[in-house]
Amino acid sequence: MAITGDTFAQRWGTEIGMNYAYTAPLGSMKNNIRQGHGVTLNLGKITPSKRFAVGLEMQYTGYGYDKSMQELDMPDGNTANMEVTVSNSFLNFMAYGRSYLITEGKFLPYVTIKGGYTHYATDLNIYDADEWDSCSPVESEILQKDGTMVGSIGAGFRLDFSSIFRSASPDRFYIDFNTSVTQGGTVRYMNTDAPDHHPANHDATDAVQAEFVNTQTQVYHTHHVGTLYTSPVQLLDFRLGAFLTLGR
Repeated sequence: MAITGDTFAQRWGTEIGMNYAYTAPLGSMKNNIRQGHGVTLNLGKITPSKRFAVGLEMQYTGYGYDKSMQELDMPDGNTANMEVTVSNSFLNFMAYGRSYLITEGKFLPYVTIKGGYTHYATDLNIYDADEWDSCSPVESEILQKDGTMVGSIGAGFRLDFSSIFRSASPDRFYIDFNTSVTQGGTVRYMNTDAPDHHPANHDATDAVQAEFVNTQTQVYHTHHVGTLYTSPVQLLDFRLGAFLTLGR
């Protein structure tokens, strides 16, 4: 029995979590992005001492969206009204290390360090306006994509569900809140919903246009779908979610 107990005490635990993430740009990036809303997924292992955790994190955040109705040429020579959407987003793939300042109790504060890669992309999708039940776009195109390495530091806390709901199992479910600052290399990205352009902002390189045709006059016109920017990655995140721990 003593051997079994010692073996169990040395077992690593598992943590699985999901958070809503609000992203506020910093530095020169705040001239080009208003804010972002996204979700993060975490999967990690907790050391037997319960002091440290290591794992992987994925974050998807959208920061710009535009929808318009346009008349487009079809392959058969006809034209049709189509719904054109342009979405801006980034995807982070990070490895993290977390240190818990307190290892026992209902309230567990911690600090975190992360490093990885971020991918920025702008997607254009065209949907048939007459087919409301169709989830697949008629045409899709990636207008812009780029990526760079990033690093992050942050702090937060976990609150045991059992401190709020007495029926909940202790040391199993936690409310999680954390904030972090992310810095990275230079990246090129688009935005359809940038703040008002300021003369002092020199990050904008060029406007991106898409071409459409007027079915009545057969005159082609362009529609502004975003502006291309270049700046270092500088972001501030606030996150709220829940974690499940196993074997902690």
